[in-house]
Amino acid sequence: MKRQSGITLGGVLIFMLLIGFGVYAAARVLPAYMDYWVVKKVMRNVLDQPNLLDIKEGELRLRYAKELNLNNVKVVAVDDLVIDQIPGGLRLSTSFSVKEPFMGPVNLCMDFQAEASSK
Repeated sequence: MKRQSGITLGGVLIFMLLIGFGVYAAARVLPAYMDYWVVKKVMRNVLDQPNLLDIKEGELRLRYAKELNLNNVKVVAVDDLVIDQIPGGLRLSTSFSVKEPFMGPVNLCMDFQAEASSK
């Protein structure tokens, strides 16, 4: 007689529970990372402007604010933008934190540091 092999119903349920938990966690974390990627893209777009070194700081902040508004990013403010002069260009950096509810009293706190330079 051939012996049966395979997975039991309990094994399938545990596997589905683990997969469901992973999908739920990804659904809570992914929007924060998408905002981080958009902020980095916005900084690169601002630095790709022609005649970058001739533009005043206020104009750079205005362009940054317009790009953030256009991309509907609310996690970072224009005042958080740090503009540094580097040899041959500029460096933009910002840091922000995102707190996402996870399960009950458990929250996910994520800290991001975005940076881009024109050189």
